[in-house]
Amino acid sequence: MGIHHRISGTSLVSGAGGTILTPEIALAFAILIGALIVFMLDVVPIDFVAFSIMALILVLGPILGVTPQEAISGFSNPATVTILAMFILSAGIYRTGLINRLGHAMIRIAGNSEIKQLLTVIFVVGPISAITNNTAAVAVLIPSVVTMAREHYRAPSKLLIPLSYFSQLGGAITLLGTATNVLASAIAVREGLEPFGMFEFSHIGIMAFAVGAVYILTIGRRLLPDRRVEPRIGKDYRMNEFVTDVIVLDDSPLIGKTLTESRLREKHDTHVLEILRDGHKLKHPIGNRTIEPWDILFIKTRSERLLSLESKLGLAIEPEINLSQDALASENRVLLEVVIGPTSDLIGGTLESTNFRQHYNCTVIAIRKHGEVIRERLGQVPLNFGDTLLLRGSVTAIDQIKREPGFIITEEPEIEEFRQEKTGVALAIIAGVVLFAALGMPILVTAIAGAVLMVWTGCLQVNEMHEAIRWDVIFLLAGIIPLGIALQNTGGAQLLANLAVASANYVQPLFVLMIFYVVTVFLAEFISHSAAVVVMVPVGVATANALGLDPRPFVVASMFASAMSFSTPVSYQTNAMVYGPGGYKFLDFTRVGAPMSLLMAIVVPILIYIVEGL
Repeated sequence: MGIHHRISGTSLVSGAGGTILTPEIALAFAILIGALIVFMLDVVPIDFVAFSIMALILVLGPILGVTPQEAISGFSNPATVTILAMFILSAGIYRTGLINRLGHAMIRIAGNSEIKQLLTVIFVVGPISAITNNTAAVAVLIPSVVTMAREHYRAPSKLLIPLSYFSQLGGAITLLGTATNVLASAIAVREGLEPFGMFEFSHIGIMAFAVGAVYILTIGRRLLPDRRVEPRIGKDYRMNEFVTDVIVLDDSPLIGKTLTESRLREKHDTHVLEILRDGHKLKHPIGNRTIEPWDILFIKTRSERLLSLESKLGLAIEPEINLSQDALASENRVLLEVVIGPTSDLIGGTLESTNFRQHYNCTVIAIRKHGEVIRERLGQVPLNFGDTLLLRGSVTAIDQIKREPGFIITEEPEIEEFRQEKTGVALAIIAGVVLFAALGMPILVTAIAGAVLMVWTGCLQVNEMHEAIRWDVIFLLAGIIPLGIALQNTGGAQLLANLAVASANYVQPLFVLMIFYVVTVFLAEFISHSAAVVVMVPVGVATANALGLDPRPFVVASMFASAMSFSTPVSYQTNAMVYGPGGYKFLDFTRVGAPMSLLMAIVVPILIYIVEGL
């Protein structure tokens, strides 16, 4: 017997065996598939793709049965506002230096044993990620983990993947641990379920965390690559070039020409990084600067071209210095390796388009991108989250870089930069947020109240609050939520649920849950965690209702599946953050993470089934 729905003026007939594909459903699926393709191509920033989806749904709203208010409801959705508050809460904890001090303690207690170091990383980042944003936790702990590895002559690659993985597993322990947990709970409420409690699924999360720890400590650690980082940063970047100072002699044919007119890069494959005149560095841009006798040019060129530059262009090479940390850091110049963070203004631009030199007063010597070291035409290289930059600049400029929120520093920052006296206050605020949420107060209320208190109590300044908010995530959520509404209103979610119900005729409910988990993992790994939750939670609820099962286990499965992405460096932000500092190759994550993903696809649904039932 069919069940008749009236959606957007079109009759949709659904039964146990299938659903008629209406034009409205077809349009919703076309938007979904198009979005997934654009997400996977990764040619347009993901937040702008989501914002474009929202605009498209606004325009096509009358056909999709989505009102303008529903199309923009992502901005006012409780999940979006709660996640915004979470960023502020995490920043408040960070600014007190608490996580940094835990990192220092981690170095002291870990010792030289690989097992002990792994255990220390696992049980420091896990609990932190359960109550604060795991991206912030990883950003702060990367320098401590790299320092711990190097002090004991161990490759950072042995510890940084576990740092990323267990920040994800830790985030799955509580409702506040990841943005997708909050989003899934909000969508579940929209589907008619009760909101999830702060620790409602913590017992499952802790058991999954323990299973992951056993895997890493036994099988996983043997699969972790040993990509040793050279003690000298120049060797690490494998520069087969010279970076040196050359003096323009008074008979040089370059005199009277601008740098652009000299065509040093085009004709001689030589890049002028700085010009010093009378002991002072000329301000950038320097392309229109006229070269004068006795100017000192700081150049980067291939070693075989140095002698020809001396003979043909009237340049004195003094001294001839191979790229090394000692050479580059001489004469009041120091080196710093930084990772482009998720909030950086550089993302989507190039060194030239962002006026990097002029803005930061530093020179980029090399870029490490997806495991490849780039040394040529650096100004045209598109910059993305997770790229590693080798910088050279004055002590003052480098100190300023260290304070920039858009960069992740791979060395230990000075602890005096933090507000240590506010540590107790920040901890009390976090404890209050968690406690009142556990007692039943909506997490939206406690998170917003805690965020405001972080500023009023001086744990965080107003400008730091603005910097802490990940607007790319906010726009992603605001844009992707209407897509879920469109799928729901047109009946697309019900169609997918009916397909799942049809498969349930041949398998047990536990295997339906496993299939649901695997599909969610696939969407999260290759597309977007938020998109996976938005699409799969309504499908899971509808599937459970059609089978006469409890829908809450399906929502919990979507939370865990979307919060754990181990198989590629681009599948989760923390993976991208450790990619550069660890010197990893793409397949390193697949080698270690694919078995772990498979393990979790078996263990987590079973744990949910045992604890929650179906």
